[in-house]
Amino acid sequence: MVYLAIALVVVGALCVLDLSLTLAVLRRLRDRPLAAPDLTEEGGISVGATVAPFSTHCVEGMPLTERDLTDGAVVAFFTLGCKPCRDKLPSFAEQAGALQGHRQVIAVVVSGSTEQRYEDEARAITEQLSPVARVVRETPEGPCVSAFAVTAFPSQFAIAARDGQAPTVASVGDRVLTAVPAGRA
Repeated sequence: MVYLAIALVVVGALCVLDLSLTLAVLRRLRDRPLAAPDLTEEGGISVGATVAPFSTHCVEGMPLTERDLTDGAVVAFFTLGCKPCRDKLPSFAEQAGALQGHRQVIAVVVSGSTEQRYEDEARAITEQLSPVARVVRETPEGPCVSAFAVTAFPSQFAIAARDGQAPTVASVGDRVLTAVPAGRA
């Protein structure tokens, strides 16, 4: 009977030790920022990463591939039903309009729904962006979304393109429209 009591005390002590270590690990994980090494804060490929090959069409029917992206081009991603996208859209359109003729601007409007309210919103966004950007409409699994590995909206990428080389991401974030492209300072 004494051995049974000692075994219970040892097992109890081990359980308490295990519980305290588990809680310490959880506390450390909670305090640690989440970050994926190959993703940016924008939720897509990181600066310096090569844009994966893709092939799609703009709403006006023109084909678009990664090879069509020029040096200094801006590729922006917006999704339907997204409040931050709606909030940033007017300033994006204004800044893109100021760049007409100077830098290529591509706007990707992402929708996974065919509901009428989303179609109406997609049409309104397309009408707002068409005068200042080449607009592409696609699903969340579409070629542009996949090529840029976009997981968060809105996201914006500036492109660096060298002759004969695949385009790479030069910068990310809200300031890609106002930043001076590399080599043009």
